[in-house]
Amino acid sequence: MDTLFESIEFIKQFKSTNPDADKATVQKAWVDWSSPEKMRSVFVAERFAMRFSEAMTGAFSNTVLSLSALAKHDARPFIVTVVRRSTVNFMLANATFLKKVSHSSQQLRLDNVKGSFNGTDIITVYEGTLNAPENFEELFALHSAFTWEENLERLVEATNEIVARNIRFEPSHTELDLILDSPARFTAAMNSPEYIKVERNLVARMDAARQDILTAAHIDNVNIRGNTIEQLITDEGNAHDLGDIVLPIGAGELVIDVKTKLLDRASAPKAYNVDKMLRLLAKPGSIFAFFMIGVDTVHGEVSGRLFTVLDDAFRNSTVVQHHWAGRGSRGVTQLSGNFGLALTGNYQPTISGSDARNFLQELIDL
Repeated sequence: MDTLFESIEFIKQFKSTNPDADKATVQKAWVDWSSPEKMRSVFVAERFAMRFSEAMTGAFSNTVLSLSALAKHDARPFIVTVVRRSTVNFMLANATFLKKVSHSSQQLRLDNVKGSFNGTDIITVYEGTLNAPENFEELFALHSAFTWEENLERLVEATNEIVARNIRFEPSHTELDLILDSPARFTAAMNSPEYIKVERNLVARMDAARQDILTAAHIDNVNIRGNTIEQLITDEGNAHDLGDIVLPIGAGELVIDVKTKLLDRASAPKAYNVDKMLRLLAKPGSIFAFFMIGVDTVHGEVSGRLFTVLDDAFRNSTVVQHHWAGRGSRGVTQLSGNFGLALTGNYQPTISGSDARNFLQELIDL
């Protein structure tokens, strides 16, 4: 994001030196300085896109862009630069950071992308994080975990106030006990010969595909990169379900989700749909795990380990995205923070039983 931050600094400095400069003047100065490609009202620079707007009052209610136009730029940071009387503000306006679509959106459907979004439709604080340049890297990492189609489905629901199909899982008393007993079940499983054998087999698959994984790690699009590496491990198409691999273990099943972490970059991969995860844990003998692949593109190294989702390193890094909790769902979770440290050689997988049960109860209560 270095080129993006250099552009932001240039625009701020120009406005500071030319306090009376309006949107057209600021835009022309930046275009002359950076020579971006122009796609209608959007400027496409190296690895980001920018749309200039103007607000003379406190509120920023201008129409920004059509949703169909945003789709062309949503895989890179999409910045709205708001030129005011004496300052300039910057916001990420990728689809994840839109509340709804406002203008001419009555016919918005999954198969009919209509309408435009206004400045007031852009989320200014996302899950407690201010939508401002100092947080753009973190926020874009969060956005990158979701596909355009997932965001579009959410926007269709929010815009048209559609009553979502009820996918919220309401466990029975027996199922509730199975969910809350899962930390002990996971601890027993991760020390079993079956689990250890599965991990060794997955590591062997990863080692065999090492060069292809390193090649795939250079793909810019996070979702395409993750799907490509997942296919190298599973030898199948992408499941787009709770897990990518399902194997028998003991009297139950082991569901494994393949995740990739680039060790030299900030990332926040999507973890799981909360209702789907709870529904799995309500089955006797069920285990849910991540096969985490760590890729060091600088040194050409690839490592992988199998962790249960209640492992302390991952449980402590799991963030519930309430923004994604529709009317019929508890929402989804993402991994954020230093969970990549679990891929270091000296990390010992651990499940703190009482903390894990409290975490599960919090998910149930969402």
